[in-house]
Amino acid sequence: MSEEDLELELIKRRKLLELQRKLLLQKAASKEREEGKPEDPIEFLRARLVDRGEEVLNAALRQFPEAAKFVAKQLMMLYKMGKLKGTIDGVTLYNLFHRLGIPVRLETKIRIVKNGKVMSLAEKLREEL
Repeated sequence: MSEEDLELELIKRRKLLELQRKLLLQKAASKEREEGKPEDPIEFLRARLVDRGEEVLNAALRQFPEAAKFVAKQLMMLYKMGKLKGTIDGVTLYNLFHRLGIPVRLETKIRIVKNGKVMSLAEKLREEL
């Protein structure tokens, strides 16, 4: 074998060893997840919420903690089974809670923009009086 062939073979072996090491680390990490403490459904769901989804989830947890945890657990199961993919926005989560009979109440604020200044409805009424 020539010197170039030996160098090429050495590079291939290094790459192979590196790939094997990465594969073993991935297997060990997945095993720890399976054997370790069970995954928290709330945190699992938070990672998949977008827009105002976290605000809706927090309101549901404050107002209906047991029901919200149950819904989060069921959503986590659907994600893991592959029936749900992607993210959940605030409107979708809010509608889901209402369809399940959980009337989550969100704090509502009405703001008005006048001359580039943002003010609440109460401030606007005070200003006009």
